[in-house]
Order: sequence, then C-alpha cells, then structure tokens
Amino acid sequence: MKVRISAVILTRNEAKNIERCLKSVQWVDEIVVVDAESTDGTPEIAKKFGARVIIHPWEGAGRQADFAISQIEGEWVLMVDADEEVSPELAREVQKVLSNPSDCVAYKVLRVDLVLGRWLKHGGFYPHYELRLFKRGHVRHDPRPIHRKAVAEGPVGKINAPLWHYTAEDFAEWLVRNIKRARIEAEWDFLHGKRFSGLEVAGAFWKFFRRFILKGGFLDGWAGFFACAERAFYIVAKQACLLELQKGLRQPSEWMKAYK
Repeated sequence: MKVRISAVILTRNEAKNIERCLKSVQWVDEIVVVDAESTDGTPEIAKKFGARVIIHPWEGAGRQADFAISQIEGEWVLMVDADEEVSPELAREVQKVLSNPSDCVAYKVLRVDLVLGRWLKHGGFYPHYELRLFKRGHVRHDPRPIHRKAVAEGPVGKINAPLWHYTAEDFAEWLVRNIKRARIEAEWDFLHGKRFSGLEVAGAFWKFFRRFILKGGFLDGWAGFFACAERAFYIVAKQACLLELQKGLRQPSEWMKAYK
C-alpha cells in the first residue's frame, strides 16, 4: 500500500520564494500551505501550483506547525520552509525510504545553506541535519515563537540527500530579519525570567572565532565570514534587546504577552 505524503509549508509574504519551493514538491500527494495573512499574493501563487491554502493568523513557529499538521490528510509529513527547495535527490530518497517499512517514525534530512551564491561546506554549517520528515502523530514542536524545533517520539533515521536553503538575498534583508527574530526571542526569554548577560555577548565573539577559524569557516571565503558573523550578530542583537527590556526602555508586545 502506497504511503501518502503531505508537504507542509508555512508562509507569510513569501511571493519571491514560494514558486521555487512549490515546484520542488509536486511529487507529493498533497501540498498544504498555511499562510499567516500575507499581503503580497503568496496564497494566490500557491493555489496555482495545486496547494490547498489555509489562512491562519500567526501563532508562533511551533504552534503554527502543529496547526498545519492537524489539517493534512497524509500519513507522513514533509516540512519545507518557503525559502527552501527539495532537491530531486531528496525527493527520490524520501519515496525510497517510505516504500521500505522500518521502525523509524521520523527522519532528519541534510540541509545545505546558500550564502552569497556559495553553498557552505565548513564552519559547522555542514553537514547539518534537521528533522523534517515524520509520521503524523509522532512529533511535537517546541512552543517557542521562533526557531521551530521538532521532537520525535520514537526512532529517528537520517537521509543524506540535500534540502537546499536559500538565505536572504541582500544585506538589508538579512539585517532586518535577524533583528526582528532577536526581538521576538528576547521578549520570550524576558517573560520567562531570563535577563541580559555580558557573558553571552562575550561568548558571541568566541563563537565567531570557533566557527570561522577552528571549524574552517574561512574556507568558504566571504560567504563563510558573513555566515559566521551572522550567528555572532544574532546573539549580540538578542542581548541588546534583553537589556532594553530589563531597563524598561521597551515593553514586550501585547502579542507576546498573550502568547506566553
């Protein structure tokens, strides 16, 4: 009996990315796009590629994913971000794996990052595996509002075929995205009792050194430099946001207070 696979894609204003993503999952049995009230035409593009589109207000990465999974018809779920593309090799491997019964209830796949036109191979960015393929009902998501994290309840396998990730196209987009995410995570941490840490700020510079020098990020050239710098910058930005909250210069958003 053929296993039904549902591709799940969470979106909000992803018009420039979604077509590439959708083209790469045309082989699945069902495509479900849960859109957080986009204003750039993302839902319309998704429908053109046969996706079932559900408009649902943003609930945070983990909760939005759980909602999306509750809407699918397939037995297995393939989670794909709008700025990602399932390689032909990964598509073949997923079908091959699921056609051969095993004890695994989930699989981690190889995610490869494209930065400044270069696929990263060093700096701790490769190989990097994420849990993206799983049997419905056997995975739960961390409730944190960003950085979706899936936890499997059962044996987990590994697929070495690549899931291609296309990072921000320009510096301004990269900067805005990281500051926005840092603010959200800082508010979450603040409401859960965490405070500014100078050690975390100092640690950001150490983490850059470890990735760029000790883990060979320099071998990826300027792409490696900026990728390593991005990770360090994010830590510093989050701590700056925590300090703002701690000093009362800014209050957590009403959305985050309700989310807590």
